[in-house]
Amino acid sequence: METDPTVLDMQKKYGSRALMLAIGAGLLFLALGQKEICRGLVLGGVFSAVNFALMGQALRYRLSDNRKAATRRSLFSLLLRYALLAIPLVLAVRSDRFNFPATAVGLLMVQLVIMIEHGSRLIFAAVKH
Repeated sequence: METDPTVLDMQKKYGSRALMLAIGAGLLFLALGQKEICRGLVLGGVFSAVNFALMGQALRYRLSDNRKAATRRSLFSLLLRYALLAIPLVLAVRSDRFNFPATAVGLLMVQLVIMIEHGSRLIFAAVKH
């Protein structure tokens, strides 16, 4: 019997895969001599995983009996996560050490991993039938 994954299980799964993808792609660009792209991907990937973890942690606080308190917490959580995502973008704009487009792609690593996983499931399900 298979049990449904918990939020923590999903955070670990997608966060670690996103970091592995960011580091793997970063190493590829490093081998090609593109240090700035490497740094941008890894920086964005780390912040993407942290953002995803914070989103999962904040989820339990949103489910409250008091609607006003839940709304306040949700808004605060959203603003905090946006501020967190702005940090690597500001670093990339202000420093030549990071490539801005690579940093932006790195910030989307968790989403990319989720889309790749679900897309591959659809493709392999179609191939089986």
